[in-house]
Amino acid sequence: MAKGKEESKTKPKAAAKAAPKAEHKSEKKAAPKAAPKAAPKAAPKAKPTGFAVIQAQGLQFRVAQDEEHILPHLGKDPGSEIRIDRVLLVSDGDGIQVGKPLVEGAVVVMQVMGHEKGDKVVVGTYKRRKKYRRKIGYRDSLTRVKIVDISLPKGEKRGKHGA
Repeated sequence: MAKGKEESKTKPKAAAKAAPKAEHKSEKKAAPKAAPKAAPKAAPKAKPTGFAVIQAQGLQFRVAQDEEHILPHLGKDPGSEIRIDRVLLVSDGDGIQVGKPLVEGAVVVMQVMGHEKGDKVVVGTYKRRKKYRRKIGYRDSLTRVKIVDISLPKGEKRGKHGA
């Protein structure tokens, strides 16, 4: 009788182990068949005509026409235009002009959209053994601008090796 009990105990365990694996595999196979759906096709975006790398307030930014950027506070009223002539690189659709250090004649025109404050920076200060602790917060003043136009240098492009 002991042999019969052992055999009956081992068979259900083997059958129990095999059954969940079969169900698990079928679930995995069923999921990928149901998952693919026809994604809606987005309208093709027009490639931007070019971009420029400018230097404003000591920082360098890669800008393109009709983009909005957040710069350090520029001190201009919303709606006013700013012309930046510190252009380090200009790329039109055909080629790239790299300045040495600036591209002469290139100008980026921006329109001030408004002013904002940056994220709060919290600084703690203390003096040891004196029971002196202070928590100081600071928020940077920022200006949101929209790039209106990137004007390329007028005249002929320089030849090979800047000659």
